[in-house]
Amino acid sequence: MKPAIPPVRDLVLVGGGHTHVQVLKSFAAVSLPGVQVTLLTREPQSPYSGMLPGHVAGLYSRAEMHIDLLPLCRAADARLIVGEVTGLDPDGRWVHLKGRPSQRFDWLSLNTGAVPEAREDGIPVKPIGRFLPQWERVRATQAPGAHIVIVGTGAGGIELAFAMHAARPDFQLTLVGRTVLPGFSDRTRTHLVQKAAAQGIRLEVGVEADHFLAGQLQLSDGRLLPADEVFWVTDVKAPAWLEQSTLATDQRGFVIVGATLQSASHPHVFAAGDVACLKGQERPKSGVYAVRAGPVLSHNLQAIATDGAMLMFKAQSTFLRLIGTADGSALAEKWGMTLTGRAMWKWKDYIDRRFIAMFRMPTSMQPVIQTSLPASMQADVPDAMRCGGCGAKLGADLLRRVLSRLPIRHHDNVLLGIGDDAAEVKAEGSVLVTTDGLRAMIDDPYRFGRIVTHHNLNDLFAMGATPTSAVALVTVPLMAESLMESELTAVLTGVVEVLEEHHVPLVGGHSAEGAELFLGLTVTGRRGAVTLTKGGLKPGQKLVLTRAIGTGTILAAAMRGLPVAAELDFAVTSMDRSNASCVDILVSHGVTGMTDVTGFGLLGHLSEMLRASGVGAVVNTGAVPILPGAMELIRQGVQSSLQKNNEQALLDFTMATEGDPRVMCDPQTSGGLLAGISADLAEACVAALKAAGHPEAAIIGEVTETKWRIH
Repeated sequence: MKPAIPPVRDLVLVGGGHTHVQVLKSFAAVSLPGVQVTLLTREPQSPYSGMLPGHVAGLYSRAEMHIDLLPLCRAADARLIVGEVTGLDPDGRWVHLKGRPSQRFDWLSLNTGAVPEAREDGIPVKPIGRFLPQWERVRATQAPGAHIVIVGTGAGGIELAFAMHAARPDFQLTLVGRTVLPGFSDRTRTHLVQKAAAQGIRLEVGVEADHFLAGQLQLSDGRLLPADEVFWVTDVKAPAWLEQSTLATDQRGFVIVGATLQSASHPHVFAAGDVACLKGQERPKSGVYAVRAGPVLSHNLQAIATDGAMLMFKAQSTFLRLIGTADGSALAEKWGMTLTGRAMWKWKDYIDRRFIAMFRMPTSMQPVIQTSLPASMQADVPDAMRCGGCGAKLGADLLRRVLSRLPIRHHDNVLLGIGDDAAEVKAEGSVLVTTDGLRAMIDDPYRFGRIVTHHNLNDLFAMGATPTSAVALVTVPLMAESLMESELTAVLTGVVEVLEEHHVPLVGGHSAEGAELFLGLTVTGRRGAVTLTKGGLKPGQKLVLTRAIGTGTILAAAMRGLPVAAELDFAVTSMDRSNASCVDILVSHGVTGMTDVTGFGLLGHLSEMLRASGVGAVVNTGAVPILPGAMELIRQGVQSSLQKNNEQALLDFTMATEGDPRVMCDPQTSGGLLAGISADLAEACVAALKAAGHPEAAIIGEVTETKWRIH
């Protein structure tokens, strides 16, 4: 829905932690006028730390312990951008990101959690997203009797030990730490130590771990413990990029905030959870404070955007602590009292599941939309009367600033490039020309720019050609000039990066205001050693597909706010890949006909090739590579708007299978190449494609004299 008031401010949330998920839910109920909300997160799913031990023990699935951030962002009308923070400039108002353009902000909120003390040995339990695959490896591959050491004898280490014992009771588990359960009562400590001993979990107390090397953990007293794997559940510190910023921080680098959760040095920056140090209310790092800070941070972020009054956060001095023992029971402690048993586990399980359930967002949720802006923002609202024609072009100063930031290099074939009325490019012989454009299908303008560029280059790769130049057309939705500049910079950075990776110059273009973000490219190229067409298939050849299909249904699910963050992340990675290396391999293995698989789906584009070649084909549905989650979404009825039209291609084929071929009609964006390869070279061709970084490449059928069949 087009907002009544265009965005004039950027609110950026860094991290999808326990506080920010509450902020997003609050924004789903009340939409802020004139504010573009962006969530920057390293992972598209947020793990709930309270359920981590239960997951390790096998009591919760991965889905049950994670909050899918995509539906939350859709409900909150927030952009979801997956990226890793490498730096922060709170004065210039930039968040620097790994391998991609920086993100500007007017207001910033940090809820990234803490990181483990730097170690090169063993496996840190935080961040959880990086710990989980390591634990799965250990659980699945370590032999019975393996020595597993957990460094850290606080509540986290103790609970993890019980969980690992439940998952692999044949492991020899040892806990190492200076003090057992600091801050807990003697009764709690005695109960859990006795329970650990009863399960065969060994405790080494009064010592610290020094280093882990060659199957041994050296302790501070000089002793060596056998250790096949070491997990660190120890002290944490602030991320390095935070320590290097100009924000006021404590001795460990955490952001000093006041009761309003605003930075002590930069009031336009907020922080909550482990990344924050609450001045005058210092507390140990615990997820409970992040959870309790949620309502206050939500209110105050809305307040700063509406010139409203702030709330004060009061951190409780004591709270209920629940420790599961992964055997159907748990321990609860508060006010010095300790209770144990199965009822405590049911209580803990109820609390944890209730918290997760709060963020299973209904797709039909509609926010209350405010219709007025505070006085501090009104001056930046663009004039409501917008011109068409050349009056819709973006300003010259804005364009100069954007172009100055792009990684454009000199190319010898460009005689006149960007800056002149038309480009002049040297060409030898005939020139191939293609054009295509797409409206934004993901929130991330940078990855969108990269994907559309790959998508357009594929038209030339499908003909065995080499791209030589490109011209871009971009429309950017109406916003404050600073936001439009940021959007255009991100899109064009993605475009230029992909072009430069293929040694293709961007020689010109046009930018304008539009109803939505749109990118089109016109790309020229020169012929390769052979010019490949759709009409080159021959009977007896094998059909080789270089990439998995399913992007259409996954994108459709994401646009509907379904919980497919992990599937979308996988699909975006697939679309943001080049087919250039595939061409050389296919040509060297004698390809005679080829096309790229895009909007008409696999069967639609195959039908085009068969008609042009005057042949038939047998397609093996079981051999077609499919992106994770795509088939299940198709079966649930989630489909792209082009799906029904594409399914007309099914009428061309005889169905000799009970399988579901609809995914083969799914419209693809930046898809793979479909090629005809002689039968005696097809296996070697697929092996070469896999070795070159295209693991999904597969033989999906064969070319026949006349019959068109799916089996």
